Amino acid sequence: MAPERSRWDIVVLAFAAGYAVGMQVGKVPPALPALEAELGLPRVVAGLIASSYYGIGAVLGVAGGLLVDRLGIRRMVILGGVTMALASLAGGFASNGSQLLAARIVEGFGYATLTVAGPKMLVAATDAHARRFVLGIWGTYMPVGIALSLVIATALLEPFGWRGLWFLNAGLIVLFLLGFAAVAAPGRWQAPAAAETTFDREGVRATLARPGPWLFGACFVIFAVQWQAIMAWLPTFLIETQARSLAGAALFTALFVLATAAGSVASAWLMQRGIARWLLLGFSFAAMGACAAMLYAPFTPVAAKIPLAVCFALAGGPVPSACFEGGIAHAPGPARVAMTGGFVTQGAALGAVAGPPLLAAVTQALGGWEAAWWTMLVCAALGFAVVAGVWRADARLARALAVA
Repeated sequence: MAPERSRWDIVVLAFAAGYAVGMQVGKVPPALPALEAELGLPRVVAGLIASSYYGIGAVLGVAGGLLVDRLGIRRMVILGGVTMALASLAGGFASNGSQLLAARIVEGFGYATLTVAGPKMLVAATDAHARRFVLGIWGTYMPVGIALSLVIATALLEPFGWRGLWFLNAGLIVLFLLGFAAVAAPGRWQAPAAAETTFDREGVRATLARPGPWLFGACFVIFAVQWQAIMAWLPTFLIETQARSLAGAALFTALFVLATAAGSVASAWLMQRGIARWLLLGFSFAAMGACAAMLYAPFTPVAAKIPLAVCFALAGGPVPSACFEGGIAHAPGPARVAMTGGFVTQGAALGAVAGPPLLAAVTQALGGWEAAWWTMLVCAALGFAVVAGVWRADARLARALAVA
């Protein structure tokens, strides 16, 4: 049941949790050159360090939703946040690539829990009028968090090194947890009750039987493969191909992720005014494929590379918004929002795990960045095929709601 009025303090907390998740992604790309040099990492292993954060979410997305439903929002936010803070702290002490990789995988538990708890907090804290918009805006949590981390990295990497960045992130997560404990205490906010059963078998079957979560999850896979691959390696790409400084490369990457956030906000506004999700997704995949292919193509002028990256990011912004909002719209019921959100998030995690090492492997095997352009066109073609399914699923949902 929707609350009589929206609790905007809880909405802010939900977004803060998402930004904390995004910051753990954003601390890695500007640090990759230092990690490769200091720890002697091969490029593919460095790509795995960037993407392994999503590993737990890639296999436990639905399970994360079940845990949130079973244990409740408060417990899962605190458990996920504490785990993420401790893992970031441990990563700052890593002396080799294996230790850092292990810490990143453990950090991913926070990703798997907080990104599922966030949408459930938004649903519980907003009235029916505000809900669709805030769920659309939720898609900005990752780019905004990454951009914040990139800007911080610009100031901290030279004086404190990559380890200082890891320690700072651990401290910021602790600050978030203190704020969450104060604002969302049981006497201040009545969170949705935890489920009484240990395993919602019927809910899992109902969620998996619906095509909507599968389709929006697949859209997120395709988007994340491209977006994470470009974002993770953009600082290294700019340093190696344009002789940019580390600070300059980090700031351009921050511009890239903020453009994605702007695209997500614009698409949330458009969906609020009735623009179809499938139309936004189709536009995004077409524009992303063209811009990404041109970004890496050997015939593209150097001066056009950064504008193309920004256009790619701006065009991709509607995908997270449409996938989160669409996935929740296709949930079997309000009690299964976290589970369905976890399923869609699992798609994002699968693509994010594959993207950076895939791009690293392609460039390493074929001899350079210019060899990667064709992979982006493959992603665009796959995206169009999935969008056709989204169009049919949304049409069926609209007819069912009209009958009801």
